[in-house]
Amino acid sequence: MHTHIDDLSLVLGEIALFRGLPSSAVSDIARSTQVLSLPKGSKVYSAGDRPRALYQVMSGHLKVAVCSSEGGEKVIEILSPRQIFGVAELFGEASYVSSVETVSPVVVVAVGRDGIFRAMEHEPCVGRRMLAAVAERQSSIERDIAADCFQSGSAKVVDYLRRLAGSVLGQSKSLTLELEIPKHVLAARLGFTPETLSRIFRELSDSGLIHVNGKQVTLTEKFAGQQTGKPAAERPVSLAARQPSRQGGAWFNRSGPGTLAGGHAWN
Repeated sequence: MHTHIDDLSLVLGEIALFRGLPSSAVSDIARSTQVLSLPKGSKVYSAGDRPRALYQVMSGHLKVAVCSSEGGEKVIEILSPRQIFGVAELFGEASYVSSVETVSPVVVVAVGRDGIFRAMEHEPCVGRRMLAAVAERQSSIERDIAADCFQSGSAKVVDYLRRLAGSVLGQSKSLTLELEIPKHVLAARLGFTPETLSRIFRELSDSGLIHVNGKQVTLTEKFAGQQTGKPAAERPVSLAARQPSRQGGAWFNRSGPGTLAGGHAWN
């Protein structure tokens, strides 16, 4: 997508890494920047590619995955709007280990390596912000490893919902979340089959912790009460928290029949 440099500067000014920088610095970064509009199923980069840019998600969702030589895939992260990726890889000589693929139509901003390095030379705060982004990524990886090692399947789902709800949880008796990623992608991210994820949501619904209506999941007062005092992870989310809506809809896209917790059909 061709974008005028002035428009790119405005976009970059809204990204946390570059917010508040002098206009001359932002304009220089903009010369190494592209806006990419990609359909579902597109690769941003593949394992084995050399890092050339960092990326900011403007809209849509992507998955970060690693694959085995036999073709097996492990989804290690879901990327959402306002989230950056590809930061740490810029500082080494190694190729990407993972691949990033869109799971919905997306718009991403790609900021070239040369522009980033020039900004770091002239604006020390950019380097500090980059280090903070790398540190947050490391903490996220450690949390995920701990969950895989020590949490049950239902505990993983509860923790996932709690983190997605963030600080909003507990501010009202219930909280409705609208889920935006395909069922099989979320299941893969949590290390489940889609059928196992359906069963866990049904069990949580039967326990009175959640209610499901199409693509909306309501966290009940009971859910919030059980999570009181547990710190929520401060990271971008893959779903939108909002007040309950009467409009239903398909949460996940998946061929074949299935059942969502609460008796609603998977679409």
